[in-house]
Amino acid sequence: MTHKRTAVVLFNLGGPDSPAAVEPFLFNLFSDPDIFKFPLAFFTQRLFARWAARRRAPEARAGYVALGGASPLLANTRKQAEALQAALAHHGGFDVFVCMRYWHPLTAEVVGRLKQGGYQRVILLPLYPQYSLTTTGSSYNEFTRECRRQDYRPRVHLIRQWYDQPDYQRAVIETIQAELARLPAPVPAEVELLFSAHGLPQKIVDAGDVYERQIHATYEAVRSQLGWPRTTLCYQSRVGPLKWLQPYTENVIKQKAAAGARQMLVYPIAFVSDHIETLYELGMTYAALARAQGIAHYRVVPALNDHPLLIRALAQLVLSADRELYGR
Repeated sequence: MTHKRTAVVLFNLGGPDSPAAVEPFLFNLFSDPDIFKFPLAFFTQRLFARWAARRRAPEARAGYVALGGASPLLANTRKQAEALQAALAHHGGFDVFVCMRYWHPLTAEVVGRLKQGGYQRVILLPLYPQYSLTTTGSSYNEFTRECRRQDYRPRVHLIRQWYDQPDYQRAVIETIQAELARLPAPVPAEVELLFSAHGLPQKIVDAGDVYERQIHATYEAVRSQLGWPRTTLCYQSRVGPLKWLQPYTENVIKQKAAAGARQMLVYPIAFVSDHIETLYELGMTYAALARAQGIAHYRVVPALNDHPLLIRALAQLVLSADRELYGR
């Protein structure tokens, strides 16, 4: 049976749903051929992934335990999917699915559901506003590989990036302004505003990845609309010995504290869903660092999650893609 409706697939990273799932989740991550490339990968990739997952699991598990034992990413993404489904209901013909790259529901599961449902039109919508091979590119490549494995041949459209979508940028501004009001002296001139993006190894950027340029474009657009006098773009979540995009968020926190900052807001500019990077790394680890450096009032602006303007932005992206593809 051919399904006349269009499947909208939300791509996201995924996260472990229990402490026991942390190591297999990391194994899936380190097995990604779009991020970790090895000669003779057929023999070496799994060996590296098993070693790296075992080595990183204790530290990562501690972070998830601090959040209650599991990543909140799937729950947050499902809320976004439900809200988007409701927003698209007025236009008819769309079914929204969640597809995670490294944990359930995995790509193979989702492709199997789409094939069984007979969907011949698929719009892929990454929950990454800025494109990178390591996020959107990896998810798309895995989706196409899995379609080949399952002999599933729908008409597929990928929305590559959407960092310049106006409703998305307005949602970012509104959440920052709302969090500013929670500070004891809610005046932008007295508050350091850090835009913290997920880092990326410099060698990936040097090889042509557009992520850094699109992060910078997002930062400049939001900064100019905010008119905030004290803003800094920085990068978090680096691992390993390689040089990553700079400046590093923890170094900026130290520098601002040394210069006398006592109020700080941090906005997770590359994230639209709260998970370990926003709630644990920024919200706990860096919060403790800020306090130790003398910053009296440190707050992390929540990710957009199911903010109405974000959902409106996602709906507009889907409808625009649908018109482009099918002329509806």
